[in-house]
Amino acid sequence: MVPDIKITENSPSELLAQLEKEIRSDQNILPPDKTTIESITLSIHNENILIGGLYARIPGDWLHITMLWVTKNKRRSGIGKILVQKAESEAITRGCKHSMLEASTSETKDFYIKQGYEIYAELTDFPVEFKKRYYLKKHLH
Repeated sequence: MVPDIKITENSPSELLAQLEKEIRSDQNILPPDKTTIESITLSIHNENILIGGLYARIPGDWLHITMLWVTKNKRRSGIGKILVQKAESEAITRGCKHSMLEASTSETKDFYIKQGYEIYAELTDFPVEFKKRYYLKKHLH
């Protein structure tokens, strides 16, 4: 019998959480006392309007910054730096020793290098939206 396979355009968060839990369990990525990966979500508002935010995951002792956004008219004002520093600080209190992330533009890559990150890999000729992806890491103190 062929199993029922569903294609889901917008993946429901419950399905993603279940898949992640199963993968992490199979790969023995999580410590035995944890069943999920912790996360950090930060936001900055000005008069109830979102002007910046950051989302990161904490697999093991690594902070993995997956999203950082600052509204265009507030870029280069220090908001991104504040968000990254706050996430790193919180990650250290949760036992993180390292941070990693992916940057898809030279501007973003340069921003993270100024925050103390170093490039450990590059993916060239990336077929979607950008021509290069940069992978960066940092030792947290």
